[in-house]
Amino acid sequence: MAVELIDVVIRVLLVLATGFLFGIIFVAYLRVKSRKLLLISIGFLIFFVQYVATIPELYFNFVIDENLHLALHLVALVFILIGILKD
Repeated sequence: MAVELIDVVIRVLLVLATGFLFGIIFVAYLRVKSRKLLLISIGFLIFFVQYVATIPELYFNFVIDENLHLALHLVALVFILIGILKD
């Protein structure tokens, strides 16, 4: 199984982007201490952990099922949505 360079670059960029977004939201949560920012940061943390966990897929026979991908996305988006809609 040959790993293309573009696959590695995309995965690394996804990890960096979600890590950056999580970092910004989490630092804002630490300053403000609101539940709204906590829920949004949990959503981005789920995305970040998922992208970190999928990097070994490129090199090993470790494959996350597509249904698990969708479930993780759904849970993360629900946390972000609840955080956005929370008053």
